[in-house]
Amino acid sequence: MPENSPIERKLKREIASRKEAEKLLENKSLELYELNEKLEIALKRLEATSESNIKKLEFEEQIDALLISFSRVFISSDLDAVVLANFLQRLTNNAVIESSYLSLTNNAMSGLSALEYGDKSIREVTQEVIAQDVPRPQWIDRQLCIPLVIEHNIVGVIGFAVNAEISDRDFVEKQLVLAGDLLCSAISRSMIMNRHIESRQRAEESERSTRDFVAMINHELRTPLNGLLGSAELLRDTQLDQIQTDYIDNLSQSGELLRAIINDLLDFSKIDAGMMELIPKKFHWQQLESTLQGIFKPKAAEKRIVLNIGSEGRMPTCFIGDLERITQVLVNLVGNAIKFTHQGEVKLLAVWSDDRINIEVKDSGIGIALQQQEKLFEPFTQADRSSSRHYEGTGLGLAICKRLVDLMGGDISFTSEIKQGTRFQLSLPLTVAQEEVIDTRNPVKEWCEKELSQLNVLVVDDIRINQVIINQMLKKMGIKPTACMNGVEALKTVACQSFDVIFMDCRMPEMDGFEATKRLRELGYNLPILALTAGTTLEEREECIQCGMDDILTKPYTADDLKAMLEKWG
Repeated sequence: MPENSPIERKLKREIASRKEAEKLLENKSLELYELNEKLEIALKRLEATSESNIKKLEFEEQIDALLISFSRVFISSDLDAVVLANFLQRLTNNAVIESSYLSLTNNAMSGLSALEYGDKSIREVTQEVIAQDVPRPQWIDRQLCIPLVIEHNIVGVIGFAVNAEISDRDFVEKQLVLAGDLLCSAISRSMIMNRHIESRQRAEESERSTRDFVAMINHELRTPLNGLLGSAELLRDTQLDQIQTDYIDNLSQSGELLRAIINDLLDFSKIDAGMMELIPKKFHWQQLESTLQGIFKPKAAEKRIVLNIGSEGRMPTCFIGDLERITQVLVNLVGNAIKFTHQGEVKLLAVWSDDRINIEVKDSGIGIALQQQEKLFEPFTQADRSSSRHYEGTGLGLAICKRLVDLMGGDISFTSEIKQGTRFQLSLPLTVAQEEVIDTRNPVKEWCEKELSQLNVLVVDDIRINQVIINQMLKKMGIKPTACMNGVEALKTVACQSFDVIFMDCRMPEMDGFEATKRLRELGYNLPILALTAGTTLEEREECIQCGMDDILTKPYTADDLKAMLEKWG
């Protein structure tokens, strides 16, 4: 066969094609092998990444569940060492956190001293973080430390020993910072609550101190005033010449002015301290009008002023309200009207409308200057400073009226012109009460009713001048009282002698009147025990009743007050 025959050439081409195909196949096989190797590597990486992501997801879910759970715990429970220890234990209950550490400073929470809990080997790392100028989370080897910052102050630090790859640290840090933030919120809430508690306790302590101070001042001022006014009243019943009578009149007037000033100052102090309490009770409006007539009719007649006190329209007979405070307001308004009126008329007119009593007090007096009107209800303000020596008073009366009216839910206003008089308008919400049928028969008493002169009376008071005053007043009624200096003497005296009525001072050495009254009631003494007290606060009055006293005679008192109390209880 020729060398370059067609068959030979075809054979050579087939051999070359086969070799090329084999080479191509070998190259493709190599490529497939390399691709398979790459796929296997990628698959391993994907498996590793998936496993890491699953671990991250599990860790994130655990932290989220923990934060939700403890956010409720921190709100519903007090933040104490037990709760914090439980929080740390739950944080380490996973594969990522090997151990944890918490440190709180002294001022972190009121009532919880400096706290250190957990793995103390992390402490050195926490100290480095606290020393930073700008506190922030910090990694040192496998330990993560997170400062607890509240209002730009480090109150503590929380640290963790972490089992995680370096590439996962940012993720782990993010989750644990959320735990630190929750802890900061809980500590902040606890600090705020403790501050509020401490603030309330300070306010309550201040209120108690104010109450005690008012009670003390009340007692210390009224006790000598009782001696002053009582002595003046007793002297008035002795043989006096005209000059001496004038002196006694001056003494009595000064004492009554002092009593009014004391009442104003104490009332204003009680209102200002939030200690004034209303005591609603049933009263007759006609009785209130009669009281005002009795108080002011003599003074109006003395100044030759016409005094008209009354009502118009359909006026209910009985109301429920704080009669004492309503009377106090009206006494002040009518008293001022008479004081600043030299001729003409003072008129009080009451009208009932829309569940409110609307009262107008109008006078034809000197009036109030325009520049003074805006400040009239401010404390220690008088209508005319230049005449303050001419018209006595503290300037507290109208300020007290305004605050009492506000306390009762009412309104008070006025209009005035110089030399044309003043008109005050007062509106108070009151409840209409059913009128009770009054039993005019003599009430049945548990003890035998006697003439006053036959009463056997015990007076218990440690102040000698008070004993002298009440003893002399009783002697003028034909009563010869027995006197004791304190509760201990009173118990011994009652054990040896029977008494129809006991007048008991409240504040005495050795044994006060409250304790003595309790002892007497426990021993079976069931006749009247009447408090002699300079206390006028509601708490003091309630204390008198709670210990077993039947009624209260407030110092300073008059012989008529004393007689009325004996007629009521003797």
